Amino acid sequence: MRRLLLLLCALLGLWACRNDGLEPAPGSSSANVEPPKDGTHELYSIRIEAALNPGIGDDIVFQEGGDGVWRAMHLPWRDGSSPEMFIPTVQFRGKRLLVAGEAVSPGQTPVSFASAFSFVVEAEDGSTASFPVDLNFPQINTELAVLRVSPDREITSKNTYVQADASLTSPRTTAGWWTPSKGRIEIRGRGNSTWLLPKKPYRIRFPEKFSPIGLRHTQARSWVILGQDMDKSLIRNALAWDMSRVLFNPADGYHDPLAILFTPCCEFVNLYMGNEYRGVYQFTDQLQRHEGRIFVDKLTQADGSASSLIEGGYIVEANIHGESAPVRFYSPQKNIQLDHKYPDEEDYDASQYEWIKNYIGQAEKVLYGSSYKDPSSGWRAWFDEKTLADYIIIKELAGDMDGYTSTWMYKRRGSPKIFFGPIWDVDKGWDNEIRTAGVSDKANSLMIYAGFKMPNFVSDDWFQRFWADETFRAFVNARWISRRDALISAIERGLDLYPALMPKAVEANYTVWPFYYQASTEAKMPAATYPEEIQRIRRITHQRAAVLDRLFAQ
Repeated sequence: MRRLLLLLCALLGLWACRNDGLEPAPGSSSANVEPPKDGTHELYSIRIEAALNPGIGDDIVFQEGGDGVWRAMHLPWRDGSSPEMFIPTVQFRGKRLLVAGEAVSPGQTPVSFASAFSFVVEAEDGSTASFPVDLNFPQINTELAVLRVSPDREITSKNTYVQADASLTSPRTTAGWWTPSKGRIEIRGRGNSTWLLPKKPYRIRFPEKFSPIGLRHTQARSWVILGQDMDKSLIRNALAWDMSRVLFNPADGYHDPLAILFTPCCEFVNLYMGNEYRGVYQFTDQLQRHEGRIFVDKLTQADGSASSLIEGGYIVEANIHGESAPVRFYSPQKNIQLDHKYPDEEDYDASQYEWIKNYIGQAEKVLYGSSYKDPSSGWRAWFDEKTLADYIIIKELAGDMDGYTSTWMYKRRGSPKIFFGPIWDVDKGWDNEIRTAGVSDKANSLMIYAGFKMPNFVSDDWFQRFWADETFRAFVNARWISRRDALISAIERGLDLYPALMPKAVEANYTVWPFYYQASTEAKMPAATYPEEIQRIRRITHQRAAVLDRLFAQ
C-alpha cells in the first residue's frame, strides 16, 4: 500500500504529500538539508565556530529568546582588521539563507555582526521567514566608543604612571580617535574610596594635547575614566552634569563675567584592558587649571609674590580625603580641611599658598562675624552668591550626602569673590548612601543638615552659616522656582537617553560586574533590576523636588 500511495502522489504531481513525515530530519552539519517543495522555512541553530573564526577562543552559541530573537554574548577582544565579520554556522530548513537580500552559504560566507540583523530563510515556494539575530560584543557594537588600553604591567598605584598602548574609536564620530601609531599613553589609578573597589577608575595622560572622541571643548593631555562601581545606574554623575549645564550656562548671561561656568564632559565608553573587557566607563575631564576647564589666571613659582599677580588664580577643594602639607591646609577660624589644587606643588611659591590661606581666613572671619548678612560688607563681598546658590540647588536636588565634603572653589584675579564649582562626584546622590550622618529622615531634609559637613565634619560649617541668612534662602528659592522645570526635564531626558544609548553595554557590564551587589560599605544596594533602578532615580527626583519646594521656601 505504501508504494502504491507514493506512486499515486507522483502521478498526480502532489509532491506535498512528502510532508507526511517521510522527509529526512534536519542534519547536524551546517549545510542545508534537501529543501521541501512547499512553504516550509525553519531555523534550528546559529553558531560562530572557533575553527572557522580565528581569534574568538570558544565557539559562540546563540539562543532563541522568548521574543524570537537569537542572542549571544562575546566579551574578549578579537584582533584583526574586521573583528565584526564572522562566518556563521547555521542549521535551517528551506531553499536558501539570506542576509539583507543576499544569499549566504553557512560555514562559508562572512557576515557583519556589528548591528542586529535578521537571517531570512526562503522556502521553495518563494515565501520567507525572518529570524532576528543580535550579538552582544562590546568591541564591535555600534552603541558606544571603545577604549582599549594595553599596559606594560598591572596598574596598582594612584601615583605611578604605567606606559601603555591605546586605541580609541567611536561609532558616532570620526573625530578624536587614537591609535597606537600616534604614541604611547600613560595610565594610573585615581580616586579615594573608589580606588578600593573592584571596578577601578583611572587617569590617562596622552603624549600630546588631544580632544578625544569628538569632545571638542578642550584639548588636553590628561583625562579621566570613571568606573561608577558604587552607582549601579552608571549615570548619576551624568545626570548631575546635565543639571549643571542648565544652571551654569554661559548663554544665559546670568553669572558674574569672571565666573568659570565649566561642566565636565560625559562620554560613555566600553573599556578593554588588553584582551579583557572591563565594562562601561565614563570618559571625562581631569579637574585642573586648563583652557576649557577651570581656566583661572596663570600663577607659577616664577611669579613669586608679585602684588599684581598674587591675588589669582587659585583652585581649592574642601576635601575629606585630600593630601598632606604643603598641599593640605586648614581654614584659620573653622579649621576646615582644604587642598591647594592650583598652583600645584610642582610649580608654586610658598607666598602664594600663604596668600590664599589668609584670604580664605579673612572671608571666613566675615562669614562668622556679627554683621555677616550685610548685603554690601558681609559674606557676599567675599563669596559669589550666584555660583553658591546653583551649587547648592544641584547638590540638594540630587540629595547628595557627600555634596559638601568635596567642594571645589576658585579665586580669580580682578575679582574679590570666591566662586563655587564645578559640580563633581555625585555618585552618592539619589539615595545611594546607607549612612545617615545623624539625621533619621534625610529624605525630607536638606543635605546642608542631613548630609556630611565640610571636612572634618565641621559643626556649623560654611554652608550651614550661609543658609542661616534668610535673604540668601529667598535668593536660592527664587532661582529654584525659575529653573525647577528645566532641571527636572534635564534629568528626565538623561534617564530616557543614557540607558537607551547603551542597553548592550549595560548588559555586558553587569556580566562582568554583578549588578545586585555592593563592594562599597557606604553605597546603597540598588533596586532589583537595572530598569527598576532607573525608575527609582526618576521617582526620587520628583519626590526630592517636592521637598525642595517646601524647604527652600521656609
